[in-house]
Amino acid sequence: MNLTEPKNKTPFLERKSTTLLILVLGIITLALSVYNILQPESGIYSRNILVIGHAGSGFFSPLNPYNPLPANSMASIVKAMEEDGADGVEVDVHVSLDGVPILYHDNTLETMSEGVGIIADLPAAEVVGTRYKGGVLYDLFHSENIITMEAMLQRFQTYPELPYLHIDIRNQDPSRNTFYAESILTLLRKYNYPVEKLTFIFNQPAILHAVQELEPEAELMLDAGEDFDLSAQEALDNRLHGVTANGKHVNREQLLRAKARGLQVVLFGGKSKGSIANMLEMEPDAIQVNNVKRMRSLLDD
Repeated sequence: MNLTEPKNKTPFLERKSTTLLILVLGIITLALSVYNILQPESGIYSRNILVIGHAGSGFFSPLNPYNPLPANSMASIVKAMEEDGADGVEVDVHVSLDGVPILYHDNTLETMSEGVGIIADLPAAEVVGTRYKGGVLYDLFHSENIITMEAMLQRFQTYPELPYLHIDIRNQDPSRNTFYAESILTLLRKYNYPVEKLTFIFNQPAILHAVQELEPEAELMLDAGEDFDLSAQEALDNRLHGVTANGKHVNREQLLRAKARGLQVVLFGGKSKGSIANMLEMEPDAIQVNNVKRMRSLLDD
């Protein structure tokens, strides 16, 4: 009779699964690299288009290229600015219950982190430092936590020149519009951030007007839905400076019409050479790009 306890095979299986996962990711990355090299590059692109890292440069992206960094994390911002050569970054900013601007993409903490709830309902101490969570595919390759907007601004103070900063407003309670605007602008003024390098973005005009009341020189842009022309008209009706739109939902003719009417246009998205080249050919004022390195290489070629 064998009284020896059976060996625990779980660690071995976990190591095997992790090795297989890494191998699959390596094969996919190699295939996509070849695909991107073979994509045609057309046109000579305007050097006046600003390269803005979309949510820093992280979106838990599985393909083209694989990117394990969470949106708005410090590592994604550093990568965009210090490694890939962005002119600035777009970040999503919530304001906590006690008035602290915090970088986080989604509306609820459960979707991308180990936290629970809505940032506007929580004190900053319960949010800042919470670990990002994207699943095993990503969490093996990052150790990022939720940060304040101030932590990012402190990092920017070490740069020879402050970058462009696009602030994607995250506020779903109109009664907090003024409180939100005051919290953000107070922090930006603390660091003497030049207003000419700031852009505020939201899909409804009311909070943008709240920002304007406190900072009349602020650049205000309406976040467009799938109907770009309708959003452009709404921006004009509300005397906003421009619109932001997914590069997939607008064509060159629409973009040029908007610019001819005095609006600035910022596009977002794009990871492959082809998708970024398509946006560059439309000649927007800026692109909040998902792959800063690739866009920079197209502009510098």
